[in-house]
Amino acid sequence: MDHTTNYSSIKTRIKGYGRISASLSNQPLFRGFGGGKKHPAEDLDDSKVPEWLRVYLIEIDRKLDQLLGVQSVKDISQDFPIDIEVLEISGNGITFRTDSKLKPKCVMEVVLVLDKFPLRMVSTKGIAEAGQNADTWSMKFKNIKEHDLEAIIKFVFSEQRERIRTDKIS
Repeated sequence: MDHTTNYSSIKTRIKGYGRISASLSNQPLFRGFGGGKKHPAEDLDDSKVPEWLRVYLIEIDRKLDQLLGVQSVKDISQDFPIDIEVLEISGNGITFRTDSKLKPKCVMEVVLVLDKFPLRMVSTKGIAEAGQNADTWSMKFKNIKEHDLEAIIKFVFSEQRERIRTDKIS
C-alpha cells in the first residue's frame, strides 16, 4: 500500500529490527498479528462459566502473551539482523539510526516494537534513504498492512496525548 496522506509524526525512541529484502512486492517474512480477532474468552460470556474464572483465564492469557512476546523478539532478531533505533515515526514512515552498513535506496523490511507489555509489533517495507544527518536514515512506508498502519497511527496519537498531559503538569 502506497500512502499519499500526510500523517502526524512524533519523535520517539523505539526498538526495531530490519532486513534487506529483494523487492517491495515479495511476500514479507514477518507475518505478525492479524488484528481484529476477538479474544476466545469472549465466547464464555453466554456460558455458565463463573465470572471470576473468565477473568482468571484472561489474565493467564495476558501473561502467556508476555512470555511468548519475549521469545518472539529473540526469534525476530535472528530473521531481522539489522538493529534499528527509531527516532521519529508517522503513518508515512520512520527516521532511524543503525550501526549496520546500508546502501542508499535499499529495500528493507522492518519490524517495529511499539509496546513491550503487552507486546505490540508492526511490520512494513520501504526504501531506506540516507537521512539529513550522517548517522540517520529515513524510510517511507511502501508496503504496509492496514492494521499495522492503524497501530502506528494509534501509537503516534497516544504518544502525543501523553506529551500534552506531561506538558500541562510541568
